[in-house]
Amino acid sequence: MATNPKQKRLWIKQEKRIVRLLYRKGLLSYFKVSDFYWAEYHWSNKKKYRSKHSKYRYPVYMPEVHYGTTDYWGEGDEHSIVDNILQSLFWENIDNENWDSTSGEWPKSTFPRMNREQFIKYLSKLPTKVNNNKIKKVLKIQNKDV
Repeated sequence: MATNPKQKRLWIKQEKRIVRLLYRKGLLSYFKVSDFYWAEYHWSNKKKYRSKHSKYRYPVYMPEVHYGTTDYWGEGDEHSIVDNILQSLFWENIDNENWDSTSGEWPKSTFPRMNREQFIKYLSKLPTKVNNNKIKKVLKIQNKDV
């Protein structure tokens, strides 16, 4: 749990808004809404506690909306929706024409790296494709720790 409840509330608010915008803009059309669930795997190490003898760091786990996949052998993996969409947007917009493969560098992407607030602004500018509210069931958090 986060040591500062305001940080966690802001994170949850941004997560809900991003997932709602992703759904309304049609970027989650490849997924089933019923497969989404909340999980706390995102680890942030921002808060420190200092005593006379040593310094401790407490991990901060932020809740995110995840979905699960299984491979051929039945092994399961869990993926964050927001991180997965950001990575796919980044890798889909790679400029292969101006890339020199002998340079040893990764190709540059035309999709800019952005934080959560910038990503919300970017998503709000996209045209709306889905006008139903099926995502609201997923965005309710069951535990009341926040």
